[in-house]
Amino acid sequence: MRTVWSWIVVAALLLAGCAAPKETEKPDEVSADEVVIAVAPGWAQPPAPGARYMTSDDPLRELREGKAHVAMALGKVPDGFEGFTLAVNEWLLLQGWLDPPLSLTATEAEEMLKRVGTRREVPEPKPGAVIRGRLFDMQTGWRAVPVDGVTPTPQTVWSGEYPLSGRVVVAYRPGVSAAVLEAVRRDAQTAPAPWATLTVTGDFMLARGVARAMRENGTLYPAAAVKEHLSRADLTFANLEAPIGVKGTPLPGKQIWYRAEPQAMEVLKAAGVDGVTVANNHILDYDTENFLETLDGLKQAGIPYVGGGRNIEEARKPMVLEAKGVKIAFLGYSQFADLFFDWNYPRSFAATESIPGVPRIQEDWLAEDIRAAKALAPIVAVAFHWGDEFMNYPNAEQQRIARHTIDLGADLVLGYHPHAIQGFEIYKGKFIAYSTGNFIMDRQDSELARESMILDFAVGPEGVRSVNVLPVWIKAEQPYIMTGAEGETLLQKMRTISNWK
Repeated sequence: MRTVWSWIVVAALLLAGCAAPKETEKPDEVSADEVVIAVAPGWAQPPAPGARYMTSDDPLRELREGKAHVAMALGKVPDGFEGFTLAVNEWLLLQGWLDPPLSLTATEAEEMLKRVGTRREVPEPKPGAVIRGRLFDMQTGWRAVPVDGVTPTPQTVWSGEYPLSGRVVVAYRPGVSAAVLEAVRRDAQTAPAPWATLTVTGDFMLARGVARAMRENGTLYPAAAVKEHLSRADLTFANLEAPIGVKGTPLPGKQIWYRAEPQAMEVLKAAGVDGVTVANNHILDYDTENFLETLDGLKQAGIPYVGGGRNIEEARKPMVLEAKGVKIAFLGYSQFADLFFDWNYPRSFAATESIPGVPRIQEDWLAEDIRAAKALAPIVAVAFHWGDEFMNYPNAEQQRIARHTIDLGADLVLGYHPHAIQGFEIYKGKFIAYSTGNFIMDRQDSELARESMILDFAVGPEGVRSVNVLPVWIKAEQPYIMTGAEGETLLQKMRTISNWK
Protein backbone atom coordinates (compact mmCIF):
# COMPACT_ATOMS: atom_id res chain seq x y z
CA MET A 1 0.00 0.00 0.00
CA ARG A 2 1.42 3.38 -0.95
CA THR A 3 2.02 5.73 1.94
CA VAL A 4 0.07 8.92 2.38
CA TRP A 5 2.24 10.50 5.05
CA SER A 6 4.00 12.71 2.49
CA TRP A 7 0.73 14.54 2.11
CA ILE A 8 0.92 15.93 5.62
CA VAL A 9 3.62 18.50 4.96
CA VAL A 10 1.71 21.61 5.92
CA ALA A 11 1.23 21.01 9.62
CA ALA A 12 -0.27 24.44 10.17
CA LEU A 13 -3.08 23.92 7.67
CA LEU A 14 -6.30 24.99 9.36
CA LEU A 15 -9.67 23.46 8.79
CA ALA A 16 -11.78 25.94 6.86
CA GLY A 17 -15.43 26.70 7.53
CA CYS A 18 -17.95 23.95 7.58
CA ALA A 19 -20.73 25.52 5.53
CA ALA A 20 -22.81 23.09 3.53
CA PRO A 21 -22.88 23.23 -0.27
CA LYS A 22 -25.14 25.97 -1.56
CA GLU A 23 -27.06 23.62 -3.84
CA THR A 24 -30.27 22.33 -2.34
CA GLU A 25 -31.11 20.06 -5.22
CA LYS A 26 -29.30 16.86 -6.08
CA PRO A 27 -26.43 17.84 -8.43
CA ASP A 28 -25.86 16.26 -11.79
CA GLU A 29 -23.36 13.43 -12.03
CA VAL A 30 -19.81 14.78 -12.27
CA SER A 31 -17.88 12.59 -14.71
CA ALA A 32 -14.25 11.63 -14.10
CA ASP A 33 -12.82 14.05 -16.68
CA GLU A 34 -14.70 16.94 -15.04
CA VAL A 35 -13.56 16.30 -11.44
CA VAL A 36 -11.18 18.83 -9.84
CA ILE A 37 -9.33 17.73 -6.68
CA ALA A 38 -7.89 20.41 -4.38
CA VAL A 39 -4.80 19.57 -2.30
CA ALA A 40 -2.28 21.57 -0.31
CA PRO A 41 1.03 22.49 -1.99
CA GLY A 42 3.53 19.63 -1.85
CA TRP A 43 0.98 16.93 -1.06
CA ALA A 44 1.13 13.68 -3.02
CA GLN A 45 -1.50 13.32 -5.70
CA PRO A 46 -2.74 9.72 -5.92
CA PRO A 47 -3.64 8.45 -9.39
CA ALA A 48 -7.22 9.42 -10.21
CA PRO A 49 -7.80 8.72 -13.92
CA GLY A 50 -9.42 11.63 -15.71
CA ALA A 51 -9.39 14.00 -12.71
CA ARG A 52 -7.41 17.25 -12.51
CA TYR A 53 -5.53 18.41 -9.43
CA MET A 54 -5.26 21.97 -8.18
CA THR A 55 -3.12 23.18 -5.28
CA SER A 56 -4.43 25.53 -2.64
CA ASP A 57 -3.50 26.70 0.84
CA ASP A 58 -7.11 25.99 1.78
CA PRO A 59 -8.50 23.00 -0.16
CA LEU A 60 -11.76 23.06 1.77
CA ARG A 61 -12.39 26.66 0.70
CA GLU A 62 -12.08 25.60 -2.94
CA LEU A 63 -14.60 22.84 -2.28
CA ARG A 64 -16.99 25.17 -0.48
CA GLU A 65 -16.81 27.83 -3.18
CA GLY A 66 -17.42 25.30 -5.94
CA LYS A 67 -13.94 25.56 -7.51
CA ALA A 68 -13.19 21.91 -6.64
CA HIS A 69 -15.31 18.82 -6.43
CA VAL A 70 -12.99 16.99 -4.01
CA ALA A 71 -10.66 18.30 -1.29
CA MET A 72 -7.90 16.58 0.67
CA ALA A 73 -7.29 18.34 3.98
CA LEU A 74 -6.31 17.99 7.62
CA GLY A 75 -9.28 17.90 9.97
CA LYS A 76 -12.84 16.66 9.68
CA VAL A 77 -15.25 16.23 6.81
CA PRO A 78 -17.39 19.39 6.99
CA ASP A 79 -21.09 19.16 7.60
CA GLY A 80 -23.06 18.86 4.39
CA PHE A 81 -20.31 17.05 2.49
CA GLU A 82 -19.51 13.40 2.16
CA GLY A 83 -16.08 11.94 2.81
CA PHE A 84 -13.75 9.40 4.36
CA THR A 85 -10.50 9.26 6.31
CA LEU A 86 -7.42 8.86 4.16
CA ALA A 87 -4.76 8.71 6.86
CA VAL A 88 -4.27 9.38 10.57
CA ASN A 89 -1.24 10.68 12.40
CA GLU A 90 -1.28 8.45 15.49
CA TRP A 91 1.42 10.10 17.57
CA LEU A 92 0.75 9.85 21.29
CA LEU A 93 2.62 9.81 24.60
CA LEU A 94 3.42 6.63 26.52
CA GLN A 95 4.57 6.35 30.13
CA GLY A 96 5.67 3.46 32.32
CA TRP A 97 2.58 1.52 33.40
CA LEU A 98 3.15 1.74 37.18
CA ASP A 99 4.21 5.38 37.30
CA PRO A 100 1.83 8.00 38.73
CA PRO A 101 -0.58 8.52 35.82
CA LEU A 102 -0.19 11.68 33.75
CA SER A 103 -3.14 13.56 32.29
CA LEU A 104 -2.33 16.47 29.98
CA THR A 105 -4.04 19.23 28.08
CA ALA A 106 -3.59 19.28 24.31
CA THR A 107 -1.13 22.18 24.61
CA GLU A 108 0.93 20.37 27.27
CA ALA A 109 0.92 17.16 25.24
CA GLU A 110 2.08 18.92 22.05
CA GLU A 111 4.95 20.54 23.95
CA MET A 112 5.96 17.23 25.50
CA LEU A 113 5.85 15.50 22.10
CA LYS A 114 8.43 18.01 20.88
CA ARG A 115 10.67 17.40 23.89
CA VAL A 116 10.68 13.59 23.87
CA GLY A 117 11.44 13.28 20.15
CA THR A 118 10.96 10.20 17.99
CA ARG A 119 12.45 6.74 18.53
CA ARG A 120 12.88 4.05 15.91
CA GLU A 121 12.06 1.32 18.40
CA VAL A 122 10.06 1.29 21.61
CA PRO A 123 12.45 0.63 24.52
CA GLU A 124 11.78 -1.47 27.58
CA PRO A 125 9.59 0.44 30.03
CA LYS A 126 11.28 1.96 33.05
CA PRO A 127 10.15 4.23 35.88
CA GLY A 128 9.85 7.90 34.97
CA ALA A 129 10.09 7.34 31.21
CA VAL A 130 7.81 9.16 28.80
CA ILE A 131 8.16 8.42 25.09
CA ARG A 132 6.51 9.29 21.81
CA GLY A 133 4.77 6.37 20.15
CA ARG A 134 1.86 5.19 18.07
CA LEU A 135 -1.04 2.87 18.73
CA PHE A 136 0.97 0.04 17.20
CA ASP A 137 3.75 0.67 19.74
CA MET A 138 1.56 0.19 22.78
CA GLN A 139 2.50 -2.89 24.74
CA THR A 140 1.90 -4.23 28.22
CA GLY A 141 4.64 -2.22 29.94
CA TRP A 142 3.51 1.14 28.57
CA ARG A 143 0.37 3.15 29.27
CA ALA A 144 -1.10 5.79 26.97
CA VAL A 145 -1.36 9.28 28.44
CA PRO A 146 -4.87 10.82 28.25
CA VAL A 147 -5.10 14.23 26.59
CA ASP A 148 -7.98 16.51 27.55
CA GLY A 149 -9.42 13.50 29.34
CA VAL A 150 -9.43 11.28 26.24
CA THR A 151 -7.34 8.10 26.23
CA PRO A 152 -5.96 7.21 22.79
CA THR A 153 -7.40 4.00 21.35
CA PRO A 154 -8.18 3.03 17.76
CA GLN A 155 -11.72 4.23 18.37
CA THR A 156 -10.82 7.68 19.77
CA VAL A 157 -7.90 8.33 17.40
CA TRP A 158 -9.70 7.43 14.19
CA SER A 159 -12.90 9.20 15.16
CA GLY A 160 -10.97 12.41 15.84
CA GLU A 161 -12.09 12.46 19.48
CA TYR A 162 -8.47 12.20 20.66
CA PRO A 163 -7.17 15.79 20.52
CA LEU A 164 -3.80 14.93 18.94
CA SER A 165 -5.35 13.02 16.04
CA GLY A 166 -4.02 14.45 12.75
CA ARG A 167 -6.56 13.18 10.26
CA VAL A 168 -6.28 13.57 6.50
CA VAL A 169 -9.78 13.44 5.09
CA VAL A 170 -11.18 13.36 1.57
CA ALA A 171 -14.29 15.55 1.39
CA TYR A 172 -16.43 15.71 -1.72
CA ARG A 173 -19.69 16.90 -3.14
CA PRO A 174 -22.46 14.38 -3.83
CA GLY A 175 -22.46 13.07 -7.38
CA VAL A 176 -18.69 12.91 -7.91
CA SER A 177 -17.55 10.09 -10.16
CA ALA A 178 -17.34 6.86 -8.16
CA ALA A 179 -14.32 5.76 -10.23
CA VAL A 180 -12.33 8.82 -9.08
CA LEU A 181 -13.26 8.32 -5.45
CA GLU A 182 -12.36 4.63 -5.56
CA ALA A 183 -8.99 5.45 -7.11
CA VAL A 184 -8.23 7.87 -4.26
CA ARG A 185 -9.61 5.49 -1.64
CA ARG A 186 -7.14 2.78 -2.71
CA ASP A 187 -4.38 4.78 -1.01
CA ALA A 188 -6.32 5.09 2.26
CA GLN A 189 -4.90 3.60 5.42
CA THR A 190 -6.81 0.71 6.90
CA ALA A 191 -8.30 1.61 10.24
CA PRO A 192 -6.95 -0.59 13.04
CA ALA A 193 -9.30 -3.06 14.67
CA PRO A 194 -11.02 -1.70 17.78
CA TRP A 195 -9.80 -2.57 21.25
CA ALA A 196 -11.91 -4.01 24.04
CA THR A 197 -11.56 -3.35 27.76
CA LEU A 198 -11.02 -6.24 30.17
CA THR A 199 -11.38 -5.54 33.88
CA VAL A 200 -10.06 -8.06 36.41
CA THR A 201 -10.68 -8.13 40.17
CA GLY A 202 -9.76 -10.34 43.08
CA ASP A 203 -11.96 -12.68 45.12
CA PHE A 204 -15.76 -12.37 45.21
CA MET A 205 -16.54 -14.04 48.57
CA LEU A 206 -20.25 -13.46 49.20
CA ALA A 207 -20.77 -15.62 52.27
CA ARG A 208 -20.29 -15.34 56.05
CA GLY A 209 -19.82 -11.67 57.10
CA VAL A 210 -20.54 -10.43 53.58
CA ALA A 211 -23.88 -12.25 53.61
CA ARG A 212 -24.70 -10.56 56.93
CA ALA A 213 -23.84 -7.16 55.45
CA MET A 214 -26.12 -7.91 52.49
CA ARG A 215 -29.00 -8.74 54.83
CA GLU A 216 -28.45 -5.53 56.80
CA ASN A 217 -27.74 -3.13 53.93
CA GLY A 218 -29.34 -4.65 50.85
CA THR A 219 -28.36 -7.39 48.44
CA LEU A 220 -26.18 -5.21 46.20
CA TYR A 221 -24.32 -3.53 49.08
CA PRO A 222 -20.97 -5.34 48.59
CA ALA A 223 -20.50 -4.03 45.03
CA ALA A 224 -22.20 -0.65 45.43
CA ALA A 225 -19.01 1.45 45.25
CA VAL A 226 -17.43 -0.40 42.30
CA LYS A 227 -20.26 -1.76 40.17
CA GLU A 228 -20.36 1.30 37.92
CA HIS A 229 -16.67 0.94 37.07
CA LEU A 230 -16.87 -2.81 36.58
CA SER A 231 -19.99 -2.54 34.44
CA ARG A 232 -18.34 -0.02 32.08
CA ALA A 233 -15.80 -2.60 30.97
CA ASP A 234 -16.53 -4.63 27.87
CA LEU A 235 -15.54 -7.75 29.82
CA THR A 236 -15.16 -8.27 33.58
CA PHE A 237 -13.51 -11.35 35.12
CA ALA A 238 -13.16 -12.42 38.76
CA ASN A 239 -12.59 -15.36 41.09
CA LEU A 240 -15.78 -16.72 42.67
CA GLU A 241 -14.36 -17.73 46.03
CA ALA A 242 -17.60 -19.01 47.59
CA PRO A 243 -20.19 -21.40 46.17
CA ILE A 244 -23.76 -20.15 45.97
CA GLY A 245 -26.97 -21.95 46.93
CA VAL A 246 -28.71 -23.89 49.69
CA LYS A 247 -27.82 -27.50 48.97
CA GLY A 248 -25.05 -29.74 50.26
CA THR A 249 -23.36 -30.43 53.59
CA PRO A 250 -20.00 -29.13 54.87
CA LEU A 251 -16.99 -31.26 54.00
CA PRO A 252 -15.90 -33.02 57.19
CA GLY A 253 -12.75 -31.68 58.77
CA LYS A 254 -12.32 -28.58 56.63
CA GLN A 255 -13.12 -26.14 59.47
CA ILE A 256 -13.71 -23.08 57.25
CA TRP A 257 -16.75 -23.36 54.99
CA TYR A 258 -18.18 -20.74 52.65
CA ARG A 259 -21.63 -20.88 51.04
CA ALA A 260 -23.35 -17.74 49.79
CA GLU A 261 -27.13 -17.38 49.70
CA PRO A 262 -28.87 -17.63 46.31
CA GLN A 263 -29.41 -13.85 46.04
CA ALA A 264 -25.63 -13.42 45.94
CA MET A 265 -25.85 -14.20 42.23
CA GLU A 266 -27.46 -10.76 41.85
CA VAL A 267 -24.23 -9.12 43.04
CA LEU A 268 -22.28 -10.72 40.20
CA LYS A 269 -24.89 -9.62 37.69
CA ALA A 270 -25.14 -6.07 39.05
CA ALA A 271 -21.37 -5.73 38.91
CA GLY A 272 -21.38 -6.70 35.25
CA VAL A 273 -19.25 -9.81 35.80
CA ASP A 274 -18.95 -11.60 32.45
CA GLY A 275 -17.03 -14.68 33.58
CA VAL A 276 -15.53 -16.28 36.68
CA THR A 277 -13.00 -18.89 37.65
CA VAL A 278 -14.19 -21.42 40.21
CA ALA A 279 -10.80 -23.13 40.59
CA ASN A 280 -10.17 -22.39 44.25
CA ASN A 281 -10.09 -23.97 47.71
CA HIS A 282 -13.67 -23.10 48.77
CA ILE A 283 -15.89 -23.86 45.79
CA LEU A 284 -16.55 -27.42 47.07
CA ASP A 285 -16.91 -26.53 50.76
CA TYR A 286 -20.45 -27.94 50.70
CA ASP A 287 -19.54 -30.94 48.59
CA THR A 288 -20.62 -32.00 45.13
CA GLU A 289 -24.31 -31.17 45.45
CA ASN A 290 -23.71 -27.48 46.19
CA PHE A 291 -20.87 -27.30 43.66
CA LEU A 292 -23.19 -28.44 40.88
CA GLU A 293 -25.90 -26.12 42.20
CA THR A 294 -23.42 -23.25 41.84
CA LEU A 295 -22.49 -24.19 38.28
CA ASP A 296 -26.16 -24.47 37.35
CA GLY A 297 -26.89 -21.12 38.98
CA LEU A 298 -24.11 -19.41 37.04
CA LYS A 299 -25.39 -20.88 33.81
CA GLN A 300 -28.93 -19.73 34.58
CA ALA A 301 -27.62 -16.23 35.38
CA GLY A 302 -25.77 -16.11 32.06
CA ILE A 303 -22.33 -15.99 33.70
CA PRO A 304 -19.83 -18.40 32.09
CA TYR A 305 -17.32 -20.16 34.34
CA VAL A 306 -13.95 -21.84 33.96
CA GLY A 307 -11.75 -24.00 36.17
CA GLY A 308 -14.47 -26.41 37.26
CA GLY A 309 -16.91 -28.92 35.86
CA ARG A 310 -18.80 -32.15 36.13
CA ASN A 311 -15.68 -34.02 35.10
CA ILE A 312 -12.07 -33.23 34.32
CA GLU A 313 -12.77 -32.67 30.64
CA GLU A 314 -15.26 -29.91 31.41
CA ALA A 315 -13.06 -28.50 34.19
CA ARG A 316 -10.14 -28.05 31.77
CA LYS A 317 -12.24 -26.63 28.96
CA PRO A 318 -11.39 -23.01 28.02
CA MET A 319 -13.98 -20.30 28.54
CA VAL A 320 -14.08 -17.82 25.63
CA LEU A 321 -15.33 -14.28 26.15
CA GLU A 322 -15.71 -11.87 23.23
CA ALA A 323 -16.28 -8.13 22.87
CA LYS A 324 -15.80 -5.79 19.90
CA GLY A 325 -14.40 -8.66 17.87
CA VAL A 326 -11.72 -9.42 20.48
CA LYS A 327 -11.70 -12.99 21.80
CA ILE A 328 -10.02 -14.04 25.05
CA ALA A 329 -9.82 -17.65 26.20
CA PHE A 330 -9.58 -18.24 29.97
CA LEU A 331 -8.27 -21.28 31.84
CA GLY A 332 -8.36 -21.93 35.60
CA TYR A 333 -6.39 -24.21 37.95
CA SER A 334 -5.95 -24.70 41.70
CA GLN A 335 -2.81 -25.60 43.63
CA PHE A 336 -5.05 -27.10 46.33
CA ALA A 337 -7.19 -29.42 44.21
CA ASP A 338 -5.78 -32.63 45.71
CA LEU A 339 -6.15 -31.68 49.38
CA PHE A 340 -8.69 -33.51 51.54
CA PHE A 341 -9.57 -33.01 55.19
CA ASP A 342 -10.87 -36.24 56.72
CA TRP A 343 -9.46 -39.73 56.26
CA ASN A 344 -12.96 -41.14 56.78
CA TYR A 345 -14.23 -39.01 53.87
CA PRO A 346 -11.24 -38.29 51.62
CA ARG A 347 -13.11 -36.05 49.19
CA SER A 348 -10.66 -33.69 47.49
CA PHE A 349 -11.60 -30.85 45.15
CA ALA A 350 -9.91 -32.52 42.17
CA ALA A 351 -12.03 -33.34 39.14
CA THR A 352 -11.62 -36.77 37.55
CA GLU A 353 -13.20 -38.49 34.60
CA SER A 354 -16.27 -39.24 36.72
CA ILE A 355 -16.10 -36.87 39.72
CA PRO A 356 -16.98 -33.15 39.57
CA GLY A 357 -14.34 -30.70 40.73
CA VAL A 358 -11.50 -28.42 39.68
CA PRO A 359 -8.23 -29.10 37.82
CA ARG A 360 -4.89 -29.16 39.59
CA ILE A 361 -1.88 -27.22 38.30
CA GLN A 362 -0.25 -29.87 36.14
CA GLU A 363 2.30 -28.85 33.53
CA ASP A 364 1.37 -31.30 30.80
CA TRP A 365 -2.25 -30.19 31.16
CA LEU A 366 -1.16 -26.57 30.95
CA ALA A 367 0.65 -27.22 27.68
CA GLU A 368 -2.29 -29.12 26.17
CA ASP A 369 -4.92 -26.66 27.39
CA ILE A 370 -3.09 -23.54 26.24
CA ARG A 371 -2.74 -25.06 22.78
CA ALA A 372 -6.45 -25.84 22.77
CA ALA A 373 -7.28 -22.33 23.98
CA LYS A 374 -5.11 -20.74 21.30
CA ALA A 375 -7.12 -22.59 18.68
CA LEU A 376 -10.24 -20.82 19.98
CA ALA A 377 -8.91 -17.32 20.65
CA PRO A 378 -5.68 -15.41 19.95
CA ILE A 379 -5.37 -14.26 23.58
CA VAL A 380 -5.14 -16.70 26.49
CA ALA A 381 -5.47 -15.74 30.16
CA VAL A 382 -4.67 -18.30 32.84
CA ALA A 383 -6.00 -17.98 36.41
CA PHE A 384 -4.15 -19.76 39.20
CA HIS A 385 -5.26 -20.29 42.80
CA TRP A 386 -1.92 -20.62 44.54
CA GLY A 387 0.72 -19.22 46.85
CA ASP A 388 1.20 -18.45 50.54
CA GLU A 389 -1.46 -16.61 52.49
CA PHE A 390 -0.89 -13.06 53.78
CA MET A 391 2.34 -12.58 51.85
CA ASN A 392 3.04 -9.66 49.50
CA TYR A 393 5.64 -11.56 47.51
CA PRO A 394 5.15 -14.66 45.36
CA ASN A 395 7.13 -17.76 46.22
CA ALA A 396 9.65 -19.32 43.86
CA GLU A 397 7.21 -21.94 42.59
CA GLN A 398 4.65 -19.30 41.66
CA GLN A 399 7.29 -17.45 39.67
CA ARG A 400 8.46 -20.61 37.93
CA ILE A 401 4.94 -21.70 36.97
CA ALA A 402 3.90 -18.20 35.86
CA ARG A 403 6.88 -17.78 33.55
CA HIS A 404 6.52 -21.31 32.24
CA THR A 405 2.87 -20.55 31.47
CA ILE A 406 3.93 -17.55 29.40
CA ASP A 407 6.56 -19.69 27.67
CA LEU A 408 3.79 -22.13 26.74
CA GLY A 409 1.92 -19.37 24.93
CA ALA A 410 -0.30 -17.65 27.49
CA ASP A 411 -0.67 -13.88 27.28
CA LEU A 412 -1.85 -13.11 30.80
CA VAL A 413 -1.42 -14.77 34.22
CA LEU A 414 -3.85 -13.88 37.02
CA GLY A 415 -3.20 -15.07 40.58
CA TYR A 416 -5.61 -15.59 43.48
CA HIS A 417 -5.71 -16.99 47.05
CA PRO A 418 -3.12 -15.26 49.31
CA HIS A 419 -5.64 -12.74 50.77
CA ALA A 420 -3.01 -10.12 49.99
CA ILE A 421 -1.84 -8.31 46.91
CA GLN A 422 1.42 -9.52 45.41
CA GLY A 423 3.81 -7.96 42.94
CA PHE A 424 3.47 -7.71 39.18
CA GLU A 425 5.90 -8.80 36.51
CA ILE A 426 6.31 -8.12 32.81
CA TYR A 427 7.87 -11.30 31.44
CA LYS A 428 8.68 -11.45 27.73
CA GLY A 429 6.22 -8.64 27.18
CA LYS A 430 3.38 -10.49 28.97
CA PHE A 431 1.70 -9.45 32.21
CA ILE A 432 1.72 -11.47 35.44
CA ALA A 433 -0.32 -10.50 38.51
CA TYR A 434 0.82 -12.93 41.20
CA SER A 435 -2.12 -12.13 43.48
CA THR A 436 -4.94 -9.68 42.94
CA GLY A 437 -5.87 -9.93 46.64
CA ASN A 438 -9.28 -9.94 48.24
CA PHE A 439 -12.02 -7.89 46.62
CA ILE A 440 -15.34 -8.58 48.30
CA MET A 441 -14.33 -10.21 51.58
CA ASP A 442 -15.14 -10.07 55.30
CA ARG A 443 -12.89 -10.07 58.36
CA GLN A 444 -10.55 -7.32 57.24
CA ASP A 445 -8.52 -7.49 60.44
CA SER A 446 -5.24 -6.38 58.84
CA GLU A 447 -4.10 -3.94 56.18
CA LEU A 448 -2.96 -6.87 54.05
CA ALA A 449 -6.52 -8.17 53.92
CA ARG A 450 -7.95 -4.73 53.09
CA GLU A 451 -5.59 -3.93 50.20
CA SER A 452 -6.91 -4.80 46.78
CA MET A 453 -6.86 -3.71 43.16
CA ILE A 454 -8.72 -3.46 39.88
CA LEU A 455 -6.79 -4.20 36.69
CA ASP A 456 -8.07 -2.48 33.55
CA PHE A 457 -6.62 -3.95 30.35
CA ALA A 458 -6.88 -2.57 26.83
CA VAL A 459 -6.95 -5.61 24.56
CA GLY A 460 -6.75 -5.77 20.78
CA PRO A 461 -7.06 -8.79 18.50
CA GLU A 462 -3.27 -9.12 18.56
CA GLY A 463 -2.94 -9.08 22.36
CA VAL A 464 -2.87 -7.03 25.55
CA ARG A 465 -1.99 -3.43 24.68
CA SER A 466 -1.84 -1.85 28.12
CA VAL A 467 -2.83 -2.22 31.75
CA ASN A 468 -3.95 0.35 34.28
CA VAL A 469 -3.79 -0.53 37.99
CA LEU A 470 -6.38 1.02 40.30
CA PRO A 471 -5.77 0.82 44.07
CA VAL A 472 -8.72 -0.51 46.07
CA TRP A 473 -9.46 -0.57 49.79
CA ILE A 474 -12.01 -2.85 51.49
CA LYS A 475 -14.03 -1.24 54.25
CA ALA A 476 -16.92 -2.95 56.03
CA GLU A 477 -17.22 -5.71 53.39
CA GLN A 478 -17.27 -3.15 50.60
CA PRO A 479 -14.40 -2.37 48.17
CA TYR A 480 -13.92 1.15 46.84
CA ILE A 481 -11.41 2.73 44.45
CA MET A 482 -8.84 4.86 46.27
CA THR A 483 -7.91 8.28 44.93
CA GLY A 484 -5.53 11.09 45.82
CA ALA A 485 -2.83 10.61 48.43
CA GLU A 486 -4.40 7.46 49.88
CA GLY A 487 -4.44 5.80 46.47
CA GLU A 488 -0.87 6.87 45.72
CA THR A 489 0.29 5.28 48.98
CA LEU A 490 -1.02 1.86 47.95
CA LEU A 491 0.30 2.29 44.40
CA GLN A 492 3.73 3.04 45.84
CA LYS A 493 3.56 -0.23 47.77
CA MET A 494 2.67 -2.02 44.53
CA ARG A 495 5.74 -0.48 42.88
CA THR A 496 7.92 -1.65 45.77
CA ILE A 497 6.70 -5.25 45.79
CA SER A 498 6.96 -5.32 41.99
CA ASN A 499 10.55 -4.05 42.08
CA TRP A 500 9.49 -1.09 39.92
CA LYS A 501 12.47 1.19 40.47
